[in-house]
Amino acid sequence: MKVVVRVLLVAAIILLAFLCWKSIQGPIDFNAEVKRRDKAVIQRLVDIRTTQVAYRTHKGSYTADFNELANFIKTGKVASIAKSGELTEAQLEDGMTEVKAMSIIRTGNEKAIRAAGLWDERKNAPQLTRDSIFAPAIEVLFPNRRMDPDSLAFVPFGKGAKFEMAVDSLTTASGYPVQVFEAKTPYTVYLGDLDKKLLNQKIQEVLDRPGDRYPGMMVGSLKVANNNAGNWE
Repeated sequence: MKVVVRVLLVAAIILLAFLCWKSIQGPIDFNAEVKRRDKAVIQRLVDIRTTQVAYRTHKGSYTADFNELANFIKTGKVASIAKSGELTEAQLEDGMTEVKAMSIIRTGNEKAIRAAGLWDERKNAPQLTRDSIFAPAIEVLFPNRRMDPDSLAFVPFGKGAKFEMAVDSLTTASGYPVQVFEAKTPYTVYLGDLDKKLLNQKIQEVLDRPGDRYPGMMVGSLKVANNNAGNWE
């Protein structure tokens, strides 16, 4: 009997020690995994924002269609500026700016360019050149990265779930209309397989904060013009 009691006591001690360890280590592991998944989701939302901004520049408006964004990355062209030459310190101190200099140079009037001190005698050409070069969107928007355009719509760790995305137009306080877009996903989509109690605590912490907080990751907004900021920024 004493042996049985001792065995049960040892087992109880081991179980208690395990529960204590888990109560400490569980939240640590949860937060580490949340951080890892958040990073992947944020990167995807940043890619969506990058593409939306370029798409709007090219097309004139945002789109709520992920297929449109993917096709733009695959086949679209984006302008980049090839620069040659810089203004000197003396020119800058005298009030010359690049915008002012290029407005003079683009007239093509050599006399006016020389008079403004913007002629390079060694090159026998204007001191500055700024040319627009159109290159494939995927190369300009995602340099030095292997990016799959068709993955843009899907939430990392979301088991096939897609981001919610919409566009709208708002009117600012001054009466100026502004286009906005929003892309988002709730925590439950990409954290739903983690500890339910800790996840619910995380969601409740967000909801308890002042203001209209979204319990997930979101870029842009359909409610306010926030310059396409992410709610993690």
